[in-house]
Amino acid sequence: MSITHVPDEELLVFDHEIAAPVEDVFGAYLDPELLVRWYGPAGWHVRPTDVVVEPVVGGMQRLSMINEVDPSVSCILQSRFLSIEPFKELEYAEQLPDHLGNPGSVLVYQRHRFFPETVITADGVGSGTRIVIEIGPMPASVHEEVRTTWRSTFARLDDVLATHAHGEL
Repeated sequence: MSITHVPDEELLVFDHEIAAPVEDVFGAYLDPELLVRWYGPAGWHVRPTDVVVEPVVGGMQRLSMINEVDPSVSCILQSRFLSIEPFKELEYAEQLPDHLGNPGSVLVYQRHRFFPETVITADGVGSGTRIVIEIGPMPASVHEEVRTTWRSTFARLDDVLATHAHGEL
């Protein structure tokens, strides 16, 4: 299965603009050192020693997210890449964590597409990237929560790539 087979009512689609080149945005998804710095919503961080990224079709992406308020709360996110088109698209199947935070039996599919575009930047208007995200299947009742979580995550990516652009990595 893939994202193309998810029923419309169970598919969440939204976009995000980043004032960074497509190459940098796409690369941040596959570079373990950058992924640790941005992945996850506010209040969570990725344990650097647990990150696995195998950027080939069929390869794994696995990371542990730790709650910053209560470090005893964690979850493992595990995915398999279904499609990789450099600088254009990443699609993967993700095992949602079970009640203990381990990879569970429920799969959701995600496709992230990357488009070079003119975007609003800190200095006005400039070059950047629009990411279109498709996630499903999931009930419509959780779409807003998932969108909010991703917005928080992308705020971190914005900061990491802004730092990267200024050579402060």
